[in-house]
Amino acid sequence: MHTTWARHHPRRGLTLHWATAQLPPTLLRELIHRTLNLHTIASNHDLNKALRALWLGKLTTPTNPDPRTRLTPTRQDSCPDCSASPGTLHADRCDIARCAFTGLQRTHCHPGNTCNTVWTGQIPGEAECIEYGFYCRIGPGGYEPCNADDADAAPDYNRLYRDCRWDPTTQRMTLPSPPAQSRPDAPRRGRTPAVTASIPRATVLRPDLE
Repeated sequence: MHTTWARHHPRRGLTLHWATAQLPPTLLRELIHRTLNLHTIASNHDLNKALRALWLGKLTTPTNPDPRTRLTPTRQDSCPDCSASPGTLHADRCDIARCAFTGLQRTHCHPGNTCNTVWTGQIPGEAECIEYGFYCRIGPGGYEPCNADDADAAPDYNRLYRDCRWDPTTQRMTLPSPPAQSRPDAPRRGRTPAVTASIPRATVLRPDLE
């Protein structure tokens, strides 16, 4: 393929081909990451397949069974524990359901059905792991971080719940905001910084005694 899908200029920034707007968000972000030499967040094979579809004049990318790049669940994707359909609430004792207030596993945490959540077609936290590029695989010493296109890569839920915080408003795990930088040398408003000076010790001269 001779089409340049993305180009990064040191001073003019990043330029994308107009047809890349047809890509799913995850594959579009992977194209940007590839152009900027960043870590992978999606399968390179799936991205190359989608780009070839655009190059051949197909305005819609082919359906991909890979759950890491499937952004909209189908109606057949029911909850594997309580069989809830996408868009409906989990059953009361579902082990996959998460609490709407804390984001943790929903196990008799609040009375009634006030903290129940909706099954979206994906395991809770899977969409966030795909967005943030959190993947892991089993290595010689246990689970280890990896890229999205590595063999046996899977969403790293442990890292997600360790590094992110639950947002009850958006009902998803979010990355923490960076701490605001303070100026330690700046004086407080309304107060004059104290000035300290060293005072030399007085020297007493006495005449020599005869």
